[in-house]
Formats: sequence, C-alpha cells, structure tokens
Amino acid sequence: MPDLVTITIDDVEYQVPNGMLLTDAAKLADIDIPVFCSHPKLDPLGACRMCLVEQDVRGRWMIVTACTIRVAEGLKFRYASEAAVQAREDTLEFILINHPLDCPICDKGGECPLQDQTLKHGPGASEFQEIKTHKEKRYPISDLIMLDQERCIVCWRCIRYLEEWEDKPQLGLFNRGGETVIDFFPEQPVDAKTSGNIIDLCPVGALTNRVSRFRYRPWELKRTKSICTHCSQGCNVRLDARIHQLRRVVASENMAVNDEWICDKGRFMHAFVDAPERLTTPMIRDHKGGELREAGWDEALALTAQRLAFTADVQGPAAVGAIGSAKLSNEAAYLLQKLMRGLVGSNNVDHRGGAAVLADPRGLSNMRDVEQADVIVLAGVDPAEEQPVLATFIRRAVRRRGAKLVILHPRKIEDTRYPGAYASYTPGEETALFDSLSKALLKEKVVQERAAKLPGYAELADWLHSAAVGDPAAADAARLVLNAKRPLVLYGPAVVSGRNAAANRSSLMNFALLAGCAERTYYLAPEANSVGVRDMGLLPASLPGHALVGDLPARERLERLWGAKLPSDAGLACDEMLSAAAAGKLRALYLVGSDPASQGPAGMAALQKVDFLVVQDLFLTESAKLADVVLPAVSWAETDGSFTNLERRVQRAPKALANPHSQAAADWLIFTELAKVWPAVSGEAKTEASRKSKRKIGDAPRLWSYANAQAVLDEISRAVSMYDKLTWAALGDEGKQWPWELPKAEAGRPAGGALPTAPRRLVIPERRSASQVGADFPYTLATGRVLFDGGTLLRQTEVAGKVAAPVAVGINPADAAREKLAEGQMATVSSASGQLTLAIHLDEAVRPGTLWIPYSLPGAPVETLLTSASDGAGVRVRIASQKAG
Repeated sequence: MPDLVTITIDDVEYQVPNGMLLTDAAKLADIDIPVFCSHPKLDPLGACRMCLVEQDVRGRWMIVTACTIRVAEGLKFRYASEAAVQAREDTLEFILINHPLDCPICDKGGECPLQDQTLKHGPGASEFQEIKTHKEKRYPISDLIMLDQERCIVCWRCIRYLEEWEDKPQLGLFNRGGETVIDFFPEQPVDAKTSGNIIDLCPVGALTNRVSRFRYRPWELKRTKSICTHCSQGCNVRLDARIHQLRRVVASENMAVNDEWICDKGRFMHAFVDAPERLTTPMIRDHKGGELREAGWDEALALTAQRLAFTADVQGPAAVGAIGSAKLSNEAAYLLQKLMRGLVGSNNVDHRGGAAVLADPRGLSNMRDVEQADVIVLAGVDPAEEQPVLATFIRRAVRRRGAKLVILHPRKIEDTRYPGAYASYTPGEETALFDSLSKALLKEKVVQERAAKLPGYAELADWLHSAAVGDPAAADAARLVLNAKRPLVLYGPAVVSGRNAAANRSSLMNFALLAGCAERTYYLAPEANSVGVRDMGLLPASLPGHALVGDLPARERLERLWGAKLPSDAGLACDEMLSAAAAGKLRALYLVGSDPASQGPAGMAALQKVDFLVVQDLFLTESAKLADVVLPAVSWAETDGSFTNLERRVQRAPKALANPHSQAAADWLIFTELAKVWPAVSGEAKTEASRKSKRKIGDAPRLWSYANAQAVLDEISRAVSMYDKLTWAALGDEGKQWPWELPKAEAGRPAGGALPTAPRRLVIPERRSASQVGADFPYTLATGRVLFDGGTLLRQTEVAGKVAAPVAVGINPADAAREKLAEGQMATVSSASGQLTLAIHLDEAVRPGTLWIPYSLPGAPVETLLTSASDGAGVRVRIASQKAG
C-alpha cells in the first residue's frame, strides 16, 4: 500500500498517496480538475493550462498546473478560489478564440470534453472581437487519419503518444504563437501501426477517422464491448453500430490485454462486416459444371447432410474431411469437430496452421511479462507486423526499462534498430542458428556446470563440438540472454512449422534450457483464435482439451457427453486432406472460413477433384465459386462467441448488430441445424447404404439442441478440462485465463496430460535435408505476415489498398544489381512448384541470397511457390526479368 500524505484543497485536508499527480489525487476527493493535455497513459506536460489551481508556495499563493505537480506532505492548494476559477475561464476563452463553431458536423460532437468543460468552466461570453484565424481543414496526415488544424487546441497528446508508445516521433509543432499547428514532418506522413490511437486521445475533433468520418452521431450509436479478431492478442474494443451497420471501432481498456490501445488494422479495417458483397442466402449447384443458384436453408442443409453422410457410409468416414479456420470462435470450432467426429465418424479435421505447427499450445504465460523482461528474444516473429500492440509493450520495455532485444529473423525487421543483437539466417536454417547459440553458451563455465545436471548434456555437448555450426552474431546474442535476470523468448509459427519443425523446436528448447529460461519460452500464435481452436480439438490427432484421439478414457468421456461413438485413429492434416483430394481419396470436403483455392493452383486443383464441396463463409471466395453448396455465415460482430487469445485468456465477443435483409447465420447455428437434419440422426436416411450404416449415433438429437452460443460454451466447460467453469457469465468483461499449470486429474475430469511442460532434457535435433538444391534456384524464399495484406477481409475497406503491402518481391539491392533488376520492374519468381510475376522492390532489410514475398498478396499467392501451404522452409527460387510480350 502506498504511503499516504496529507494535503489541503480549499481548506479541507485529504489523505492521498504520496507522489500522485494532483489531478489524480483531487479525484479521490471528488474534485474534478479539468484537463486537456493530461492523460493517465502519457507523461505529464502542462501544455494546455486548463488545470490551473492556486498553490501555497512559501506563504505566497501562485497559479500552477495541477497535472504536473506531485503531491507531498503538507502541500496546500485552492481549486475554487476566485483566482483559480478566473484562470481556468481565461484559458478556455483563449482556446475558443479561433476554435470553429462547427459542432453540428464534428464527429466529436456529443462526446467532446471541450464542449463539456466550456459549459462547466467556461465564461458566458467572449471579450474577443477579432476575426478567427483560419488553418488547414480536411488535412490528411496519413491515409487513415484526417486533421482539422482549426479545431486543434495544441495539447500535444498525439505527439506524445507517437513518441512515448510507438517510438515514432512523426508529428511535431510548427510555427509560433497563435499560428502554431500540429503537422507531420516534410514527406514523412504518419505510418505508425497503432497511429489511430491518437484519434481516441484527441480531446476535441481535430483528429478524425477517415474510414468512419461523418458516418455517425455519437448519441445515436449502439455501443457493444467486444474484442478485435484480426490477430491473437484479442485487444478489447467497442463496436459502435447504427441502423444495422458497424459505423466505427474504438479502443476499450483492458489492462491485462491491450492497456487501452488497438492497432490500425483493428480500428480501420472493418468494412467487411457491412460489405454489399457479403453472402446473404445459401446457394446450390444442381450438377457439376452448372451455375450456383439461390436456395433456402432447408434445401441447402438437407443436401449437405445427405451428401456428407452418403459419402461417409459408402466411401467410409475417411473419405470426408473438414478444414476450419483459426478465426472461428470457440463455439464454432468445437461444434465443427464434434460434427465430424460424432456424426461423420472422421478425425479428418484441421485448420491452416494447425497440425503443421508444433508449438506449445499454451502460448504466452501473461501479456505483462513482456514489460518486466530485461532481455527479449524474438525468434522468427515480427510483432510490429503481427501483433502491433504487443510491439508497443516491447518498445516500452526497451525505452523505459532498458530492456535489450535479441532478434533472430531472416529479415532485418523494424525493431532491430534497438540495442541488443541481431542474427540473420536463411529460411530453413533455423536449427543451425539455434545450435550456434547453444554452442556459444556451452563455452561459458557457468553454463557447463548448470547443464551438466541435465539429461542428454554429454551427448549434445559432444555433438555441438563436432558440428559445423558457429554464427559470429550468435556469441553476442547468447551472452545477452545468459546475463539477463528476466530473459524472455518469444517464437512464431515460422520456427515450428514445415519439414524442420521438430528439429527447430528441439534446438530452440536446447538453447532455452542452457540459458536457464526454458520456463520463459513462449509461442506467439498468429490468428485471432489460434489457441482456442486447438483447445477445442480442431486438429486431426487431438480431442477437445488436447487429449490424443487414441486416449481411450478421454474418448469414452466425450462419447458419453456427445452420445456418439468416436474414431480412434488420427485423421489427415490440412495439407494431407488437400493432397488426398487431389489424388481422389478424399471425396467430400467441408470448408469453414477456409479458402484453399486462393492459395495457388494446387489448392484449386484439389478442390476441383472432390465429389462434393461445401463452403461456409462470409464472401463468395475462390473456393466458394467451386462449391456444390455455399452456406452464408455472419461475422464475429453479428453473433455471440468467445475467443482465446495468445495468453489463454478466454474473452467474450457479444453480438453487436444484425442485417435484417440477410439470411446468413452464425457458424454454431449452422452446425446445430445441420446435425438436426443428419440422416442417421433424424431417421430419414435416403439411401440403402445409410440405412445399413453400422455407426452409432445414440442420443444425438437431444445433445445437439443448443438454444444459443452460451449453451455451446456451457458444454465446452464440461468437455474441456482447462475451460472448467468458464461460462459466458463467468468470463465477464475482462475475460479469464485458463491456468498455465493445469491441475491433476479429478474424479470425472481428465487432466491436461497432452499439454507440454518446460523441457527438462537436452536432445540432438534431427535435421531434414532441404527440399531443393542446385544452381537453377540460387535464392531462398522468405515469407511471412504483414499487418496490411491483401486478404479477403481487408479488400472490402476502400482505403486498405493505399496502406497495404505492395504486390512485389523484395530483394536486396546487391542481388538486384547482380540480376540487373530495377525498382518497379516486373520479374518472374519461380520454384519447382510454380511461378509468380511480381514487381521488384529493392529492400535492404532482405537478407542477401533471399527473396521476400508476404502472405496474402492479392492475385499473387506465395503458396504457389511452396511445396505445401504449411512448408515454406528452405524453398529454393530463382528470379528473372519478365520477357516483353
């Protein structure tokens, strides 16, 4: 508990925490000192002078700024004195001299502190008669933010946020006196990934959202607290809707998750919710080669159930598969795998980035651990592009607490500008780099003494001694981690997916064990519900709760809960299902929020081979264009659902709006209704084969009767051990984490035995050879996620094209000179799997000998060049200028 001191305000004594800002201390005494420049998340400044009070300074009363004074024992202040009140009135009068009287059209009108404070603290009339000074209006400081310099009161909040949190001083003060304006520096518009937070911070309507501008009046909005689903951090937001449309998204405070910040993708890229291209009715293709036509839900669901059940009965359950998405809610993912296992009888269920990723499913222990670390290792992950708000926490740790960054990445990412160490590697050679780090550590006596107690030490030490590993940058990186008091290792999916996933994971954990931070080595999951869909069992070899499908007690427990016999053999993973479809072995496929056809020719060819294809999505995607049945789903904003973020925090996303002109339905409801018309459930099987089916369904009709999404979550809390008691009501507004260390098995409840713990043994990683070699392919392909890509959801926002990553191939200038390639020139990038034609982008951040192509570039899926959608490790490519004609 903080030390208390006694201060006096208007002759009344109050006890308040020592060192607290006077504005905050006054609030404890129910005295609201008005502020504009002051903000609890920004450093004190005293720029606006709105908080003026009197202070007794050595027996003389002086006017001071309350937002910059920290209280101490015996300090005396006057808030309600004539001089203090007059000072605040004068300040407001000065602010209003040139402020435009355009409240009726200002986006801030109705929720504007300037309006409120003018009514409460302002003068009744102004003595100034001069003509107002005119400045820039509708002045874009970026493609996303508009500035009205006439409205600006020069509080510096926007400048300070960009400096203190983003560490990008991209706005400044220009001119002097009454001509002072906020502006960006010449030819350097604001491009910070969380720049939109300055809109929320602006106490007037000077900074406005170019996507939502003029689309709402604040008092007309229906406001719903929810979460953002663009990445795995699960930032808390507020969805503001009006007349069945999502008008804007603003940040909502959750100190455990996102403080009160959100990234620009979450703030601005929401037009897909209201896009006119949204699917609104089911569609059916009457015969192969025919056109899709509109149909009713009864017809579409009946056909889907009959054809999936028929294929399972005639061809066997292994001939049916389902590919979901890590963007599905927990409820949708749970019911999708339940439908496949309980009704189809198949474990062929997965999602992109599912079984192919060999990561610790627990993710990060706690978001706030990042701020307490003194050395942070980023292995194959770029938070600035993948989790921008987390990146601001990392930068805060660097700038405020002196943390060092150790960055292991094939590209020289943005955060390599900070103190620490940077070690680059060629994709596919991650194991060699991690082994170099381990080898450097083993040269230290303290490591040798500690590691000698670990099983496998002698074997690994001998192997590393003889292995040809030794990156020069590894020694500095290893030394930083070894000398840290609270090191933190964060790794991404690129490290633990593909053909080298097991070796990479083993070598990374060896390094963490030797460095003494294995228990602080965490996986940063990429998608909104990457953690949750794994918990729900949307994997071919894992049941809900991470028990393996071969685990008899776990399977029997679910069989009692679901009233159905479950298969015991592991199913096909995502890539394996597409390969089986291409080979004619997988005859029916159910895609939910997944679009393999947009990921290159191989995915499209696989879908064209299946006998029956069902696509459940928001838009008529490339995969949906090939489907026999298209089922229209709603977005996360249009249904209740829960999501589990990268630190295992289960959070609610309540329904915020609905389109009365659409027949689209929530994923969980579609699965529920599909189960109700399933032939083996309803007893209305249409074929002789289905009547002779030996698969037992049991009491499935009753057990598929969910009244709402909350009822599905109730069942999840019984089916998944770590979700015990995590009901909709229990989650509250802040969400709940399931524990990092799971309890032991209890009566009637299994333990999370399938979940890993920190490694206790050193192992020799088994590397696999590269997929391609030879002079024909002299470069290695590097790929990864960028914040603004060209994905289906982003393309619906008009401004997205202006901020999206260029449809280009990044190449080091030295390599470009050798290949005689210039900026903007069209070139063909080829691998053994395919080729792409892209513009050249000269980029010094790209490692020599590699080419950089992000995921989800519109019309240029990098998967075309990969051996599979999950394995880009070490793919060899070549590049050549495109031939004329």
